[in-house]
Amino acid sequence: MIDDGRIPARCLFTIRRGELVRDNVKGVLVPLSQEIIKIKGCADRWTCLFYDRVTRGCKIYDHRPLECRALSCQDTRRIEGLYQNTRLTRQDLLSGMNGLWELIEDHEQHCSYAGLRARVEAGRHEGRLIQEKTILEILRFDAHVRQLAVEKGGLDNRMLDFMFGRPLADTIKMFDLKLVGSNRRDR
Repeated sequence: MIDDGRIPARCLFTIRRGELVRDNVKGVLVPLSQEIIKIKGCADRWTCLFYDRVTRGCKIYDHRPLECRALSCQDTRRIEGLYQNTRLTRQDLLSGMNGLWELIEDHEQHCSYAGLRARVEAGRHEGRLIQEKTILEILRFDAHVRQLAVEKGGLDNRMLDFMFGRPLADTIKMFDLKLVGSNRRDR
């Protein structure tokens, strides 16, 4: 569906391994053990990008992803079974794109949630994070890679959440941290 353009990559985002997500079956937040590629929502809502509010239906119904076909609110067993399967990853889709795939791997190495979690968990001293400088360097690296991919690589900025996952400046709150004195455009 992605290869044939029915679901453009700009309509996707990646939730990276280690990022906290809500497990709707268990009703708790858990770190992902593997990455998940999902369809973006509309604007500031989680309503599927392909949901047509006028017809109250799916714009890609005949070509919807497996998870959408398996979803039944009355009986969640079928979709719960899919959670155990290996899912499509960025590597499956992009590993043949030399240069781009290496950039994604480099970003993942420098900006992994496991590494970020380790630095946050290193503790605090006198109200400050012991690894604060390193954490800020990771956040800057994430923002810099995204900016370079658009400015120098010509990547459509709507592709960034798919290529690199959501910005760390947006997801840092999962560590009970927040950026003070900045807005998203400045990062």
